[in-house]
Amino acid sequence: MGTPLKKIICAVDFSPLSDSVVQYAATMHTTGAKLIVLYVAPEELKENNEEEMLRRHLHEFSRYSDILSQHRVHALFTVQHGEPAAGIIDYAQEQNADMIVLGSHGNTAIARLLMGSTAETVMRKAPCPVVILKTPVNGKSTNESESEPNTLQENNKQSNGTT
Repeated sequence: MGTPLKKIICAVDFSPLSDSVVQYAATMHTTGAKLIVLYVAPEELKENNEEEMLRRHLHEFSRYSDILSQHRVHALFTVQHGEPAAGIIDYAQEQNADMIVLGSHGNTAIARLLMGSTAETVMRKAPCPVVILKTPVNGKSTNESESEPNTLQENNKQSNGTT
């Protein structure tokens, strides 16, 4: 990439794959860049007890602290509510993000046809480049294996001018 990244959105869903996504985003982080770890909670999970919901999200986010501290990366953690793909895209637009990093659970083509894929939708509609990490074949997170996360897709609209 020619221009330095100033703002990276790292979308997580609190699954084991999200550890690899945070690890990869931390390696993409450069001095002066802002890393935002984003969780988009489905609207139906929004609770009346906001304090309990906040406590649960903070607990989930806390597991990324070790990963980020290994890279000396400071991050902002945020929760949005709504449909995950739309929430990621909207937040990236609001924040004027330079890159989105997220994982793909590798659902089958039939599942994607029936329900759609969050990663695929984000890749097609995002206002900035998107890096999608697929689930490792052996099912281990990056912390458990010696290899780097396997990059499935990188969409860079700015370089090819397509949407």
